[in-house]
Amino acid sequence: MHFLVLLGDDESNATTPGTPEWDAEMAGYMHFDEVAGDAILAGEALEPTATATTVRHGDAGAPLVTSGPYAETTEALGGLYILDVGTLDDAIELVRHLPAAATGWVAVRPIALWQGPEGDAPPAAERYLALMYGKESPADVPETPEWDAGAGEHGRFVESAGDGVVSGAALHPIDTTTTVRVREGELLVTDGPFSESAEVIGGYYLLRAPSKEAVIALAATVPVNPGGAVEVRPVMDVGEG
Repeated sequence: MHFLVLLGDDESNATTPGTPEWDAEMAGYMHFDEVAGDAILAGEALEPTATATTVRHGDAGAPLVTSGPYAETTEALGGLYILDVGTLDDAIELVRHLPAAATGWVAVRPIALWQGPEGDAPPAAERYLALMYGKESPADVPETPEWDAGAGEHGRFVESAGDGVVSGAALHPIDTTTTVRVREGELLVTDGPFSESAEVIGGYYLLRAPSKEAVIALAATVPVNPGGAVEVRPVMDVGEG
């Protein structure tokens, strides 16, 4: 089974590259990489939410592009992994080793459809994560006519975007989420997302383009539910610092 693993924490806990705290955190993620091994299909760290751009789709007219994340919150996404494991329990046993589980939270959600990376990146390409937000609808439930219609839209988007799409995932509904935290060595597992919200993440694309302006223009063509939005966040190069 494929699972999307979202890493969340209060951004005030963020460490700074080049500091002992950063080095300790990176060592924690390297340990996770060793523990998880081949179960990790992909993983990305994200720049802070201050670097985000949000593309909102209304009922009519051009999308509205604004600086900042989709929702203002201290509990922000810091990165993600894609895991390929046999069961949810297997995923939980792995993600308990993530540093985010000890200071924030880790959300584990089954993937309905995943497209992995193909080919080499074009020259001078920058990478951004495009998170699709909106209210859940029948289009978010696999094997419904609405889902099939939405899948057709996304297929056409991927075809038109060409090598602008690195990878992407469509998720099962939000109530399939499991939240994992570790406090003082104790594993805490709860059903459902960390926070209740009417607007949820329905999926993502990892995009690449020669500039931020180009990737935002591409994100504006991502299909979302009516009234939905796409939050664009630059991917962090953890090799820096």
